[in-house]
Amino acid sequence: MTFVSPLDEAALSAACHRLWPGASARCLDSTSSTNDDARTLGLSGAPHGSVITADSQSSGRGRRGSSWISPPGRNLILSILLRPSLPPEQWPRLTHAAALAVTHTLDLSPTLPPATIKWPNDVLLASRKVCGILLESVLHPSSGFVVVGLGINLNATPDDFPPDLRPTATSVYAENGGILTDRTAFTIAFLESFAQSITTATSDFPSLLADCSQRSSLTGKSIRLTSNGTEFTGSWAGLGPNGELLLRLPNGSTSPFSSADLVRPID
Repeated sequence: MTFVSPLDEAALSAACHRLWPGASARCLDSTSSTNDDARTLGLSGAPHGSVITADSQSSGRGRRGSSWISPPGRNLILSILLRPSLPPEQWPRLTHAAALAVTHTLDLSPTLPPATIKWPNDVLLASRKVCGILLESVLHPSSGFVVVGLGINLNATPDDFPPDLRPTATSVYAENGGILTDRTAFTIAFLESFAQSITTATSDFPSLLADCSQRSSLTGKSIRLTSNGTEFTGSWAGLGPNGELLLRLPNGSTSPFSSADLVRPID
């Protein structure tokens, strides 16, 4: 396959500055982790909306220490530094905002299947993972911040995935009939959508949650959930007021989960 053009740092910086005045983007060939790089920027006082991307990273990670594997130059690896106006206990809202923004960006391609959100931090195409999101926060006496990291499979081929991931992972390229995605254009479209979602998460979170719930890949399904070493089974009952998963248990009661080690639909 032919690789797409490199990410355009000037174009991304212009988009960042337009959305978040003072912000800019840095596009790296390689790094250990864009989330770590964004954290370093945050500790050095970089402004809200600063973006780091990389064509490859050696120590990419997902939730709970899982690894993120991506062939160099084909996908989108980025981290965004945010200094939210929300109190720290509400920063997890930004995971939902990012997931919704990814689905809206994928919607711009009319030939893709509908994008869905697998609570709390994955985006799916055709029931397979196309995007993972990792939110990491730094609390500081004077100025805390959040790093929102995303890995989006844009131009990976099925052979790029390890054999054990091929049944559950996909890419825009694979679902779009082998059409390459311009990574710069996609990133700018995502940042624009994410900026809007952040505003909604701040001013009208119930509306954002309603949109996320409509996009849920778990709607109408029985679920097996593991939390703190305990397994639960039940059915999807929606999202709670803080974005927690609501599980309807076999006894008819509903239990909220703000986090889980594993969430899977039961076939």
